[in-house]
Amino acid sequence: MHELDLIRAATEDVSSARILLQERTDALDAIIQTALDHGISMDQVTEASASPQPGNAPAVDSRQHQLVA
Repeated sequence: MHELDLIRAATEDVSSARILLQERTDALDAIIQTALDHGISMDQVTEASASPQPGNAPAVDSRQHQLVA
């Protein structure tokens, strides 16, 4: 059944994308923490992370990055 193969492949693609997104989110959290550790204010971090990038769709994950120092 060709449709089932497509569903399986798409499910695998989505799973891989979720893993990649989590890895990039973890990297962003680490970058933010490093910036804060180097004296960059949370206001500057917030401003930089709110800057829209051309061609990027709004984030699917609505949670905000919150780091505990």
